[in-house]
Amino acid sequence: MSTVTDEIIQNYKKILEHVHNGIVIINNQGSIVYCNKSCLTSLNLLEEETIGKHINDIVDEPLEMVFLHGISCPNIIRKVGARTLLVNQAPINHEGRIIGAIHIFQDISELNSTIQGHAEKGSQPIKEVLELLYDGIVIVDKEGIITMMNQPYCSLLGLTMDEVIGKHVTEVLPNTQMHIVVKTGQSHYGEFMTLNGRNIIVMRHPIRKNGEIVGAIGKVMFTNVEDLKTLTERLNIVEKKYNYYKKELKRIRGAKYSFDQIVGNNEKMVEAKRLAKKVANSRSTVLIRGESGTGKELFVHAIHEASNRSEGPLVRINCGAIPANILESELFGYEEGAFTGAKKGGRLGKIEQAQGGTLFLDEIGDMPLHMQVKLLRVLQEKEVERLGGNEISQVDIRVVAATNRPLDEMVKKGEFREDLFYRLNVFHIHIPPLRERGQDIMNTAHFLLGKLCDELGMTVKGFDPQVEDLFTSYQWPGNVREMENVIERAIHLTEAGTYISMQHLAPHLQHLTEELQVSRGFSLEKEIEQAEITAIKRAIKASEGHRVKAAELLGIHRASLYRKLEKYKLMEYE
Repeated sequence: MSTVTDEIIQNYKKILEHVHNGIVIINNQGSIVYCNKSCLTSLNLLEEETIGKHINDIVDEPLEMVFLHGISCPNIIRKVGARTLLVNQAPINHEGRIIGAIHIFQDISELNSTIQGHAEKGSQPIKEVLELLYDGIVIVDKEGIITMMNQPYCSLLGLTMDEVIGKHVTEVLPNTQMHIVVKTGQSHYGEFMTLNGRNIIVMRHPIRKNGEIVGAIGKVMFTNVEDLKTLTERLNIVEKKYNYYKKELKRIRGAKYSFDQIVGNNEKMVEAKRLAKKVANSRSTVLIRGESGTGKELFVHAIHEASNRSEGPLVRINCGAIPANILESELFGYEEGAFTGAKKGGRLGKIEQAQGGTLFLDEIGDMPLHMQVKLLRVLQEKEVERLGGNEISQVDIRVVAATNRPLDEMVKKGEFREDLFYRLNVFHIHIPPLRERGQDIMNTAHFLLGKLCDELGMTVKGFDPQVEDLFTSYQWPGNVREMENVIERAIHLTEAGTYISMQHLAPHLQHLTEELQVSRGFSLEKEIEQAEITAIKRAIKASEGHRVKAAELLGIHRASLYRKLEKYKLMEYE
């Protein structure tokens, strides 16, 4: 047995229904499987609205101590709306395993109203209730006179009830603040108090009748501060473990990049980033389009990281890399026995794995038509049905799709469903190819150089001016992905502490330099301009960006250098 069963509940239901305190039983997943009539009445709930809900939907209950360590947590104060509850938690064990937990709570306001009618009379019924329910209870009237103290509290003091009833509370408890609570009407929770040389922790709460304070009730929460310290240490350990696992889960299943890692000051890139940031925190479906290697996945990660779903998973599926006969089970999951070779117990699909997070549909243009119909239902109804199953599950996901194919043209040719296209194309972002990014080409190159040097543990100063000329002239059909591969190869061939030069590039790029020179024609003026640009870049690099020294190296006046920098648009070159 791994959780609380109906059989267990039925065995105790008749008893629990007659208990005055509110009682809630949860399974080992934190879901409510039983709550008695007192609970439903006091919290103004209906049974059908409560059963199956997570306990935290009703009251904020930390469950780590109960489930991870099997520790009971007595006398916890919880706020539920305008009510203050005193909660006791305890694990339910079966054959050495924790299968659930029981929560017993008392509404303190209810206790107050009971006490209001009986405190001054000192009635026997309320005395008996307090003797059974609490450890260390004291009640005073509006003058601070003790009207009731239960036996556990008397035992702590080493006194009898007859010795304390009728005395002012300060005579019996010199360090108390019960009389102050009566005057101010302010509750005290988790206060330290010294009692017979022992540090204890108490709570104090005013008793009101018709809006007027008529007394106060005090309760001992911990009779030994060391118990609290031990509990706090355990809670700190649990919190640290929780934060660690949460961080690790985000590292494994969360976003790897943010908008800060998307390099580019080019107008088109700035606009793409602006749009992505604008839509990040919404629930709208996003379609990212751009050539292969432009960084579409980078944008998907950044959108997820900037969204209110960043703590949830980012689940990616490449619609073009998975065979059509397997794609459905990968995306929607399957039930046990759905097909030959299906795992025992079935399997969650990517859609359900993305619950509470983002589903990234890469290469959406390659998705088979018969799958597009099923995906459309997910987008429209936010529900999924596993392969071989007959149950429909609701999903809370945000969909971001990416493609390098012209979906609008594919729609006209009947290769992509029109209705799905409009569902995906709610918010469209176009990533420009690298060749259209102007100066950003070298900004991207320098960024990649730094990144790769860190990863490879190597040092390269930068690029030779000829290489920079080639990079800005080359068409980069593979975009950023191709550039990264070119730079990584060059780093391995470059001596440490030097610059990447033409000889370090792949042969096809070296040959391209000659072609570019031919393509410029035979204009002497252009050749001179190109020679000046190359010389200026080399001088600036040699002088580490110092313009005066660069002018000296070139043998020209610095004013002439600044004119040429402006002429060739090299003012920002370093």
